[in-house]
Amino acid sequence: MPASRPIRALARHVPATQSSPLVPSRPSGWLAVMALLSLSACGGSSAPDESAQVQTANARALAASIGKITPPVTPPAAELGFLRSSGTQWVKANGEAVQLKGTNLGNWLVQEFWMMGQGGNGVIDQCTLEAQLTTRFGYAEKERLIQLYRDNWIKERDWDQIKAFGFNLVRLPILWSVIEDEKKPKTLRADAWKYIDWSIAEAKKRGIYLILDLHGAVGGQTPNDHTGCSGQNKYWTSPEFQERTRWLWEQIAARYKDEPAVAAYDPLNEPWGSTAEDMATRVTELYQTIRRIDNKHIVLLPAHYGNFEVYGDPAAKGMSNVAFELHPYPGLFGDRPNDAPYDIHRDWLRCGPQGTGGVCDVNLRVKASNTPMLMGEFQPWQSAGLDLGGRIGRATYDTYGSYGWAATNWAYKFVSTAGGQGQGTWGMVTNAVDTKRDTGLGLAVKASTWDCAKWDARFADACAKKPSTIKIGGSGAKTYYLVIKTGATGGGSTDVSFDNISLVNESSKAEMLVNGGFGSANGWTTLTINGRENFDFNYRVGDKTPVGGDGPVLRASRPAGVSGLINGAVYQAVTLQGGQSYSLSGSFRSNNSTEAWAEVYLVPQEPTPGVDVVDQAGKVDFTRAPVAEIEALFKSYGSQAYEVHKGLAKYLPGAGVSIFSLPAQPKGLKVTPVANGAELSWAANGELDLAGYRVYRSRLRGDASGATRLVSGHKLNTYTDTTVEPGVRYFYTVSAIDAEDESYRSEEVTNLPNYSVALPAKIEAEDYSAMLGIQLEDCSDTGGGKDVGHFEPGRYIEFEVSSASAAKFAIDYRLASGGGSTGFEVLIDGVKVDAMAVPDTGGWQSWKTFSGASFNLGAGPHRLRLQAVGGGWNINHLIVKKVN
Repeated sequence: MPASRPIRALARHVPATQSSPLVPSRPSGWLAVMALLSLSACGGSSAPDESAQVQTANARALAASIGKITPPVTPPAAELGFLRSSGTQWVKANGEAVQLKGTNLGNWLVQEFWMMGQGGNGVIDQCTLEAQLTTRFGYAEKERLIQLYRDNWIKERDWDQIKAFGFNLVRLPILWSVIEDEKKPKTLRADAWKYIDWSIAEAKKRGIYLILDLHGAVGGQTPNDHTGCSGQNKYWTSPEFQERTRWLWEQIAARYKDEPAVAAYDPLNEPWGSTAEDMATRVTELYQTIRRIDNKHIVLLPAHYGNFEVYGDPAAKGMSNVAFELHPYPGLFGDRPNDAPYDIHRDWLRCGPQGTGGVCDVNLRVKASNTPMLMGEFQPWQSAGLDLGGRIGRATYDTYGSYGWAATNWAYKFVSTAGGQGQGTWGMVTNAVDTKRDTGLGLAVKASTWDCAKWDARFADACAKKPSTIKIGGSGAKTYYLVIKTGATGGGSTDVSFDNISLVNESSKAEMLVNGGFGSANGWTTLTINGRENFDFNYRVGDKTPVGGDGPVLRASRPAGVSGLINGAVYQAVTLQGGQSYSLSGSFRSNNSTEAWAEVYLVPQEPTPGVDVVDQAGKVDFTRAPVAEIEALFKSYGSQAYEVHKGLAKYLPGAGVSIFSLPAQPKGLKVTPVANGAELSWAANGELDLAGYRVYRSRLRGDASGATRLVSGHKLNTYTDTTVEPGVRYFYTVSAIDAEDESYRSEEVTNLPNYSVALPAKIEAEDYSAMLGIQLEDCSDTGGGKDVGHFEPGRYIEFEVSSASAAKFAIDYRLASGGGSTGFEVLIDGVKVDAMAVPDTGGWQSWKTFSGASFNLGAGPHRLRLQAVGGGWNINHLIVKKVN
């Protein structure tokens, strides 16, 4: 990834050890992609060479036009013709630009178990499923069952529904062994083209283009489950696998070179298992392989996370009819866990308060490359609610379309044991709720470091799965087992604490659990699944008590010296009554866990040592189930009732939405201390539909999510805060609102304009008195808080400081960089006193302290400025100390 780090994209995976993943994290024993394609992720982002004013104007123009973009009219089958690239546009043969929008048919021709609510006991991906079926039933029966699954996951009704969403594009993820005989390398299967040919035929009936996507290459191009086999990543080091992949594309190109319904070839999905340079080399080889046979179709050049510049200028390298591909997932995989979907996607689609981030940054890079773009995977509606999710989804397509980018979301279909859309699942369609079974069983609560990088939450606020009401069917007493399960990949570490676990009968208010407050192991049994974990039921040391907890807690951690995958649990039996409802509550905290998960289950069978906890409610245990049960599951995918995402069904085919048509950001905020508090004033906005202003106050700079809203709908452009405490430093921002949206907040202003820091002192970087161009972001360094990033040459942070007497000082700088930088100069009252080049610390949140040169400082007030010479570095704090 380049030092400027303008974009970071996300993969989808689910830990192999998680028996009931409900949102993608994808895989385990792994770590695929934790980065986020978002405005910022702790510093170092570099804006392309265009003024902030121009970018902001572009963002506002786009915001004003949203909702006015005419939705694409899907052409009849007879009008489908070859597409090609022209500048930054996807165009028809006659040069007419075409807006392509659609979806991915995930979990069909390569399985991802989180997408069908299955897996467990070692069956975690396509490879382990096929191996288990072969071992138990023989190769021929395995083949029959896999074909049965594929014959049912996508049916004609799905193509009709895709058309009903207003789509004209489908990206078709394919596993290499769908085409190549796994027992006879470089030999076509007898049914090699069955599903692709059928897809083309169904798509053409409805005027839909296809992108053929090699989602899983032989050997695996990443160590993730979506290649078919998690933990492989052998493609990069195996000449045989590289040659077989070239052979595979020769077969595909020869088969479809004259098929106009194929919009493009996608040579390798998310090829991130090696360096960006390796990726560019191998993808270029595949491009050349295809071009020797087929010069008609667009060939996609996938980004390495967010880096597509690694290819250089495709035209200058002799590459024609190509397009770049990104997979942006803003707000997911631990990014901005405390922010609402509205805010996250507003910032991404409207370029953030500076008007230079998000899609504006991508657009400038696309224009510089003069190459089209495919947003090949994205997910804007998950957990956003059905109406808001539908509106955000439509705004995402419209925004991408306004730039001429093709777009295919991830993904069309997602099913689970519980069924139903809830607040929005990853699928546009999912299975309807089965009203005949008990509800709330199986996985009840979940958080993981992929879903939220750090968590300290009540179960009701869990970032991956919140508890629902548990309703027990039938009558009479029934025994279940409440299981608290934690674990980490071989490269991760568990350090999770739990407290106040409670399961209450909603009618009688009786507590069903014994010793949910811990202090001892009374009532609990420990369970070892993989490796070994420590469970301390009476942990009282340090600050590991989760929110709402008190006294001793349960702490699950990796023992010293234990490596590899760890997965374990504590559990107890509970007796529940048929016809009764129960509520589960508690709290948990991730502490410093990495690549780890914490889950709570309620299951009907007592857990067994060495066997993962499997959600028995609707799941099939592929290691034990008879053929008839597996066959019934696979057949059910073709006939089960669907629940369609109502918001997407409403807004995608319609005339557009007005969401994110933001009022202008208020300007010129001033805060003046007065006798009874602080007096605020700002320039009045000019929008005719303005509903007023909101005023926010915080004790911490940059604490937008934690700021207190003092007033909303305020009609005047002045406000007096009479609730201030004398001598306390506050930070104020103001936003404008209309009937639907809220503007970005104004620049922060403090109520103590002459506030200065007496030296010597530790100064948090975010506590600046003035700045230019930087951004604040959540920091993972000791003490947390914020750090300052997005430095580019000329940008700065400045502090008001004072010294009681003349003295010599030096500064220790707490810095991080994912690539190194020429760093910054230090100016005192405009005079350079120090300079610091920033080495590569190993990552944007890998913090190290560096000591600078000493300098003399006279008595009295001074301005201390850190001014960037180069970009690509973050700062958390500086310690100004006296020296002899």
